[in-house]
Amino acid sequence: MIRFFNPGLGYKKIKKEIDAEMQKVLSVGDLILREDVEKFEKNLAEYVGTKYAVALNSGTDAIYLAIKALGVKGGVALPAHTFKATCGAVINAGGIPIIYDMDGVVDGEFPEAHISVHIAGELSPIPDLGIPVIEDACQALGVVKNPTSLAQAWSFYPAKILGAYGDAGALTTNDEKIYEYVKEARNHFKTDNRDFGMNSRMDNLQAVILNVKFKYLPEYLKRRMEIAEKYKALKGVELPNYTENRVWQDYIIRTPKRDGLYDYLKERGIETMKNEYPFSLDYPKPPLAKKYEAETLRLPCNPDLTDEEVNFVIEKINEFSIL
Repeated sequence: MIRFFNPGLGYKKIKKEIDAEMQKVLSVGDLILREDVEKFEKNLAEYVGTKYAVALNSGTDAIYLAIKALGVKGGVALPAHTFKATCGAVINAGGIPIIYDMDGVVDGEFPEAHISVHIAGELSPIPDLGIPVIEDACQALGVVKNPTSLAQAWSFYPAKILGAYGDAGALTTNDEKIYEYVKEARNHFKTDNRDFGMNSRMDNLQAVILNVKFKYLPEYLKRRMEIAEKYKALKGVELPNYTENRVWQDYIIRTPKRDGLYDYLKERGIETMKNEYPFSLDYPKPPLAKKYEAETLRLPCNPDLTDEEVNFVIEKINEFSIL
């Protein structure tokens, strides 16, 4: 079985380091919002190139809290081709999604804010509309550096380039007001009467795991790039864009025979993922995004894949293409 991602195998490679750090946390009893979380926040801010970072429970919470911090109650423009959490965070924060299709045309009222989404690690444009921009960078760690947007949302879900062993996320920003709001909001505004917040704290166990794995981030990025280069040998499918402004969070191919290819690979022990991200019935996907997502397939691209496994995936896809 060639798994789409294999967190157990990745853990075994750095088990001694991870176990030692987790035992320290458990032995001392510093479990929530302690020194290890602060260390992670410092690591992330320095890596991204921002003044501030706030460790959270998820990338979804980061988008939600950024919108809450802005006080947006009107329209928020966002691309249709994104995971439903991007749209859901806007709605839950009190904003109104203005969803535009893959042609980039934004219809309707002028938005109060814009969310740029870097799907699969490929940078999307940051529009100059004179309104605040939030980057959904949940799939783009390693390519979003020294950002000029107001805030950036990050996910450390296990399948991400830098994955925790549970839920985890963060927000980065250069804006002190955004930072102070999100930092208090993640912990219910516990000592602050200006608002009600939420429980969106990153626990220290996840923080120490991420701090260990941060050392291996260049290695993870390099291996994903190597796999993407090998996938250039694929035939009969549309390949993703190869640009300097991307990392390989996911490797997404396109073919009108997507469902048949998915089944063919599954029967041969290759785990892939379909790429449909349905929104709610109140906010249906527009046609270009809907068609694109119905024809795309995510291939294994995790750094624990061997060359033999990658070559096998290539062989089976090329085999299917000539049937």
